[in-house]
Amino acid sequence: MATIFYKDVVSAVVAAVGAEKGPGIVERQLQSKGISPDKFDASQLQGVLVAICSATKLYISDPAKKAGFEAKLRAMAG
Repeated sequence: MATIFYKDVVSAVVAAVGAEKGPGIVERQLQSKGISPDKFDASQLQGVLVAICSATKLYISDPAKKAGFEAKLRAMAG
């Protein structure tokens, strides 16, 4: 079962790029680092932060929204 933190990160990505792409972005980045959604926490987000931000920002055209999204994820990472 995925952690609440995992669900919060997915929700943030979905808010930025939509429900069709959001979950897949997070899942692929965690999988590439061998991180399980059922143990995902803020310290692990730090390890995949750049990858999730980079993948998500490919779908965001507005530079201000890109910066806002990255700031939100960095805040979540602590």
